[in-house]
Amino acid sequence: MRDQATLMQDSATRPAADQAIAAIYAREGTRLVGLARVLAADMDAGEDLAQEVFVRALRALQRDPDYLHEPVWPWLRTTLVRLVIERRRRIQREMSRLARVARASDSVEWPAATADVATALAELPPRMRACVVLRYCEDLSTIDVARTLGCAPGTVVVQLREARKRLRLWLEPPIEESGDG
Repeated sequence: MRDQATLMQDSATRPAADQAIAAIYAREGTRLVGLARVLAADMDAGEDLAQEVFVRALRALQRDPDYLHEPVWPWLRTTLVRLVIERRRRIQREMSRLARVARASDSVEWPAATADVATALAELPPRMRACVVLRYCEDLSTIDVARTLGCAPGTVVVQLREARKRLRLWLEPPIEESGDG
């Protein structure tokens, strides 16, 4: 159990850490968000990554008030770059996993109707196929699909709309025109 002196020190450290991070954010926040958006190539992901940098800075300052010292920008930039790299690796692992699942499904014997759908899905580009599978097979929300793939929810909506058009063309029987005339 923590003693009273430690608790008093923690309560004194938190406001100081809050003030320090507020000052850092006021000074470097816009610059960090701009860099994050460019590195992530996604406005929403960039904002999320920049926010995570400030969360980590706050936690570090709460543990040790002397952790960050001027100039703080190199620490913020380095932490951001590491987070961007982690994000890209996570996305690549997820895409590889989805590709492995798709390849494994190619060797499975499917009933005729299911085989048609599997064949049509295989014709979609990988990202579009991932959107369809995550949304309709895994029953993830559009936002969860976007998080999983590391893209904006609007991108998922567009990918799903285009996938539905393509799948409709491949799966619906052609309408025969009558030769009245």
